[in-house]
Amino acid sequence: MSARRALIAGLGLIGGSIGLALRRRGWRVAFFDSDPDLDPGDAADERVTSIDAEADVAILATPVDVAVRLLATARAPLITSVCSVMVPLRAVGDGRFIAGHPLAGSASRGITAARADLFEGATWFIDRDDAVVREIIAACGANAEIVDAAEHDRALAMTSHLPQILSTVLAAYLHDQQIDLRFAGPGLRTFLRLAASEASVWSPILDANRENLRPHAEAVAEIMRAIIEGDASSSFGKANDLFRRL
Repeated sequence: MSARRALIAGLGLIGGSIGLALRRRGWRVAFFDSDPDLDPGDAADERVTSIDAEADVAILATPVDVAVRLLATARAPLITSVCSVMVPLRAVGDGRFIAGHPLAGSASRGITAARADLFEGATWFIDRDDAVVREIIAACGANAEIVDAAEHDRALAMTSHLPQILSTVLAAYLHDQQIDLRFAGPGLRTFLRLAASEASVWSPILDANRENLRPHAEAVAEIMRAIIEGDASSSFGKANDLFRRL
């Protein structure tokens, strides 16, 4: 029996880590990437020139706006994604498509940061069940969990996308204020870790999930004003409780 063949579109941190994990499990991996000079290392067996190359499964590991376009031309009998939003992809995907999203990442970026164990123990959301997609998730060491696409996007607006906005906004504001970085301690560095993220990845995510994000951004602004005006104890109590449960 010949090895299964996966085609990964976008061989960065996530796509490269999937490629490394699948090849360890005997899969053959081809990749398609916009960077003509990208060296896949051990993450892939070969490069192809387009997403319509033959494969058992196509894995879209690109920014979500690119993934939406690629869905229209992918020829694989099974297609899945690893984007941080599901609804825009579900809206254009046909019966071959399974929206997916692993809750895993790294402060480092790109193929050079890829690791075969990146997803070990992580939750990997999918919006429909499929045996082959579950096989891929298991090969990566993650745990599959079925979720409604709209529910996923509403939740991620709060747990992932809003934190990204808050970190980016503060970093941009401090940059404009020309803050003296001698006064930057470990707390600020920890909070601003997400500010190193790339606009090419995050702008499409925030655009796609804008309607879910807007009310939360407005609510957070109100809480900030209340804290500044002296109503801090309630928010700190709630924050402490949530942190203990993380």
